[in-house]
Amino acid sequence: MFHIKDEVLNDLEVNPWKRLRNRLIKFILSPYRLLKALLMVTGALVWGLTLILGIAAFTMLEELPHFAQGDFKYVQEDAQKSVNLRLKTAQKKHKWVTIDNISRELLYAIIMSEDGQFFSHQGIDYDALINALGENIKRREWSLGASTISQQTVKNIYLTQNKTLYRKLQEIITTRRLEKALNKNQILELYLNVVEFGPDIYGLADAADYYFNIPTNKLNAAQGAFLALLMPSPRKYHYTIYQNQHLSKRHLKKYKRILRDMRYKDYISPKQHSQYLTWNFFQ
Repeated sequence: MFHIKDEVLNDLEVNPWKRLRNRLIKFILSPYRLLKALLMVTGALVWGLTLILGIAAFTMLEELPHFAQGDFKYVQEDAQKSVNLRLKTAQKKHKWVTIDNISRELLYAIIMSEDGQFFSHQGIDYDALINALGENIKRREWSLGASTISQQTVKNIYLTQNKTLYRKLQEIITTRRLEKALNKNQILELYLNVVEFGPDIYGLADAADYYFNIPTNKLNAAQGAFLALLMPSPRKYHYTIYQNQHLSKRHLKKYKRILRDMRYKDYISPKQHSQYLTWNFFQ
């Protein structure tokens, strides 16, 4: 004759309290296990995503240009190459002009038009950038970039003209690097030698020769403001403004605003301001 152990007999007994206790324990433990498993899976996903983003960020940072302190000659060579690649006329040779050979009035006309805070910011105008981002979201298109002269310089030399958030991020990072390596006059010289003023017209030397047939050190504020009008869309405005010899109300307003800002900053005298307001570009 054999005996059944007391524990087995207890398990075989129908005990409502024990059954209730087991259900409570199971109820409590199941969500805990589920939550633990969920955290493990999501944690792995988060870490995996973080790793992928980290690798992508590192790759992007390494692919973007690096500049050494005072490395102007190296960047100048890159600027020359970028313009030569864009020139459609193979026989045409790009002319480089140093900032010492550009008239003061012309310099400030371009600065007042494109980036009035150029000498005070560190490459990025964050307030303008945020405002432009808000406006782009409102318009549901990437139409405004709020790029400073430094940003435009980087874009013209090293980046594409695509209007994307990724390209804008590349532009901001490279601009900060350039600002740390070069001084403002060097960046301004680079900019004025690579910016487009019309079809196959790059840099102030070509623009001064093409539009006015005079050297850059002879250009005045009126001529500088006229060139500034072409810069937002140089090929289009070469036709609508220069070839058609017509300034729209919008362009006249901008032209007067540039001269007004220059007068306010004492870059030109009241007499010059009055004289330039009636300047005839199409004589």
